[in-house]
Amino acid sequence: MSKTIDLQIEKSHVLIEGIRKNIEGLRDKGFNEEELNQMEAELSELKKANDECDVTRAELSEKVKRCNEIMTSVKEKFSDKKKAIKGYYPQEEWIRYGVQDKR
Repeated sequence: MSKTIDLQIEKSHVLIEGIRKNIEGLRDKGFNEEELNQMEAELSELKKANDECDVTRAELSEKVKRCNEIMTSVKEKFSDKKKAIKGYYPQEEWIRYGVQDKR
C-alpha cells in the first residue's frame, strides 16, 4: 500500500474514533453519525482501490522487466550484426546492408 494512502487511512480512522467518542459535543458544529459512516465507507473504497493499484503495479513491474530483457537481447544482436557489417565492408557500402552511419 502507498505510504501516503496508508497514513491517510490511519489518521482518518483515529479522527473518526475521536469524533464518535465526543459526538454529543460536536453535533452543534455539524457533525453527525451519517457523515462518519460515509467517511468510513470512503476509506474502505480507498483501501480497495489502492490494493488494486498495488496489484497492477506488481504486474506492470514484471512486464517492464520482461520488456527490458527483450530490449537488451535485441540491442546486443543488433550491435553484433552491425559490427560485422562494419568490419567486412567499407563505409560507402554500409547503407546497402541497413547500417546507418550517423557520424
